[in-house]
Amino acid sequence: MKVIDIYTPAVVHIPMSCNLRDASIQMRDQHVGALIATSGEPGNCIAGIVTDRDIVLQAGVSGASLNDMLVADAMTPHVVAIAADADLTDAMQTMSSHGVRRLAVTNAEQDIVGVLSLDDVIEAIGRDLVLLSSIIRCDQNRESLGCVQAPLHI
Repeated sequence: MKVIDIYTPAVVHIPMSCNLRDASIQMRDQHVGALIATSGEPGNCIAGIVTDRDIVLQAGVSGASLNDMLVADAMTPHVVAIAADADLTDAMQTMSSHGVRRLAVTNAEQDIVGVLSLDDVIEAIGRDLVLLSSIIRCDQNRESLGCVQAPLHI
């Protein structure tokens, strides 16, 4: 399975000068758990990534209001990326080795085209497991009905 088969093809940006309340509202409204933080300058250079977990931890540790903390205070300045055509196994290894739950997905031109989350990976693997389970169940049903096929001789 490839990253391109399961990633979320939506990139939601936020200027790193915005406060964490605005970031939280944008996450809720866009139904995402991470925002790509931009410099806010011409060209909106990517400055980092801020996740829902980053916001919770920043707020919990500082005790300050979300209105008083900036995206820049909570974001991770280095965005870990993976190519859209990479194998899912490579993506999982990248997540593990970098200790992250989300990867920016890039196209051939190195533009960020989406985000691959651990939830995306779990959902895809879960679908595969359900399919495998149905194959086993189908075989068991055939066996119980006495409809077992003779082995193939090659």
